[in-house]
Amino acid sequence: MVNKVLAVATGEKWVGYGVRSFSSMIEEIMNCAEKELVMTAYVISDMGIVKNIKNALEKGISVEIFIYLPDPAHRTGATDEIFGLKDDYSYLTIHMIRNEILHAKVLVADGRKVLAGSANPTFGGMVKNYELGFLVDDGRIAQKILTMLRKLTTR
Repeated sequence: MVNKVLAVATGEKWVGYGVRSFSSMIEEIMNCAEKELVMTAYVISDMGIVKNIKNALEKGISVEIFIYLPDPAHRTGATDEIFGLKDDYSYLTIHMIRNEILHAKVLVADGRKVLAGSANPTFGGMVKNYELGFLVDDGRIAQKILTMLRKLTTR
């Protein structure tokens, strides 16, 4: 049985009235994490996400990122910033997914909370588009998702 599910969205007609925005939920989850953040992205260009990742790292939180990056030359300014953090934080792990198309957008905090949905961490995904997702507070589901993600790095 799932403990708690909350709808999240983007788009001015969807956010509000009891529906939280992706960007505010991502910021809250990253700021409230205590030990670990694991996220996936097809593309990252939102510098707010970079700021939240850096804040988590500064608090000693382990961050693991799975990003679809078939060609490292196609990194965005935001991904360049994230890769630059690796020099200062040994507990930042970045997995470049090259051989499969990783289109999932998920954030798992402390092996318990899962934010999953259609929004890319880009300006369009966080503000402009109409995107929909859910925050699920359930450790069993979180562990299943973490297991699936980590299979992407095994041969």
